[in-house]
Amino acid sequence: MQRLVITPAVVERDAVLALAGELDLGGEAVLARAVSEMLDAGYRRVVLDCADISFCDSRGFNALLAARQATQDADGVLALAAVPERLKHLLTLVGAEEIFTIASTVEHARLLLAAADRQAEPT
Repeated sequence: MQRLVITPAVVERDAVLALAGELDLGGEAVLARAVSEMLDAGYRRVVLDCADISFCDSRGFNALLAARQATQDADGVLALAAVPERLKHLLTLVGAEEIFTIASTVEHARLLLAAADRQAEPT
């Protein structure tokens, strides 16, 4: 078992959380805490860099959903970046590609979130 390790970073106006290890029951609270800390710090655009996720089960998927919901509740936007094939397959199986913004790279995710942010701004 490889516990989930999250490395936070800030790139301009975006919070980038690099996830490494297993996203399961043990990682659920770790992810929730990391997202909450970024939202509490005022960041409203959150990218989860999934490149180094080695395993994700239903609890991990629920953790991703909870992160998305927490971000939305804070009037923010969240994207998944560099999603490994196994996780991408899980997301497809449950129809989650319809509810998550998914990008091939962190930079692409940041561009998508910036565009979504601009669209949400009042005119």
